[in-house]
Amino acid sequence: MSQNDALAELLEIETIKKLSYLYSRACDRLDRALLEKVYWPDGGDDHGAFKGSAPDYIDWVMNLLAGWTSSHHDNTNILIELNGDQATGEVHWTGYYRYEVDGTPMDQLSAGRYLDRYEKRLGEWRIAYRTCLSEWSRVIPVEADWREGGRNIGRRDEQDALYELQRRGWRI
Repeated sequence: MSQNDALAELLEIETIKKLSYLYSRACDRLDRALLEKVYWPDGGDDHGAFKGSAPDYIDWVMNLLAGWTSSHHDNTNILIELNGDQATGEVHWTGYYRYEVDGTPMDQLSAGRYLDRYEKRLGEWRIAYRTCLSEWSRVIPVEADWREGGRNIGRRDEQDALYELQRRGWRI
């Protein structure tokens, strides 16, 4: 493989990796429009509790996450294999969630993997199909609320500081 070919492959892989980061941002900020840009409209998703079309998954996950106080996803060990305008990948994820059960705040820490199939159409990569595998999870009652103490708190809507900075011209 020539140096130019290797560089072109790295650029394609980085573009695909970005989909996982945008997916997490969309879920954590409840940004439906962004999540719709991550999946092909004719794509699909299997999260176990949900299995179906990408548009139906987006409805399902937005409704699920809207009932939670907060969520935060990290993506690691992203492995991508290119095959022309198709690719497959494995992405390790860690999710931090806060929600209430019978009025009691609960913190959940979970980890797993996404097994993805990507397609490039008209020069754009998106997820064609995602399977979510859960490896482990732990749920504990909240004993102290970290939101006290003058911290800047993230929001789950377009009032989040990220969107304010984007309105000011930041490209992140």
